[in-house]
Amino acid sequence: MRKKILVLALLLLTILEISAQQRSIIENVLVNSVEEKVSSMQKLIGFDDAQAQQLRQVELNFLQEVNKAERCFLCNKQKRIKKLKQKRDTELQKILERDQYIKYDAIENERIQKRPLWAN
Repeated sequence: MRKKILVLALLLLTILEISAQQRSIIENVLVNSVEEKVSSMQKLIGFDDAQAQQLRQVELNFLQEVNKAERCFLCNKQKRIKKLKQKRDTELQKILERDQYIKYDAIENERIQKRPLWAN
């Protein structure tokens, strides 16, 4: 009986360790994605490093919450993600100046294409 309990406990710990590793992989992908996005936006728009750090935090929190919403079984995913987008937009407006926010939003929603300028 003790052997069965010990084997089950070890199996459970192994499963928990594997799921924790998967979360860290997802976490790393999200962090890298946010870092790349904010860096490219900073080059295009020209906001300062303090704003960039705040944007990284807002974007990372947003992606983590969207990931949680996508994995939620009984949740209304569309409604929850819509609320998360609205929350993120208000936070972005607090961090960025008006013209910076408009550019950020336009680039993100592909209303402005990121193409290099041609110089003559």
